[in-house]
Amino acid sequence: MTIKRLVILASFMTFANVAKAQTFHVEPITSNTAADGGIIEMPRSNTVTVLFDNRSIIFRPSISDSSVLDDAKNATLITVRGRTSTPIPSAKDEQLALSRAVSARKYLIEHGVSPLKIHVNYASGSDFITDNSTPEGKRQNQRVEIELVYVTPTSNPYGTP
Repeated sequence: MTIKRLVILASFMTFANVAKAQTFHVEPITSNTAADGGIIEMPRSNTVTVLFDNRSIIFRPSISDSSVLDDAKNATLITVRGRTSTPIPSAKDEQLALSRAVSARKYLIEHGVSPLKIHVNYASGSDFITDNSTPEGKRQNQRVEIELVYVTPTSNPYGTP
């Protein structure tokens, strides 16, 4: 396996574990060969949140969100998190959260994203981003978050191979 593939694989492993952690520190991943010019892979991410109508699974990103998602095929890793606004988890709402995430995944694939890049996560009755006691709060919690992680090569600022 080449060093460049190992660097990309290490980046995937780092971000796969990020979803489990509340806080984290990202270190640049460097190669130790002079052949690749001391390239450092620096990760960056962008998150798009798309809201859903009550009980809906229809994925309708806004125009501005669509323009961000148009670049998703260039992401290294994509995490899609489906959520509901129900206060108590249930099998029915777990299915709703999963269906929302799958709807977003389908949209991404239809727009040229490799399904191998997409990780799906879902939960009901938890992970609220705002007060869930108002209609607007519930609407904000009925969502899919799409995190796009990019790993782009940059020059080594330390000058070491």
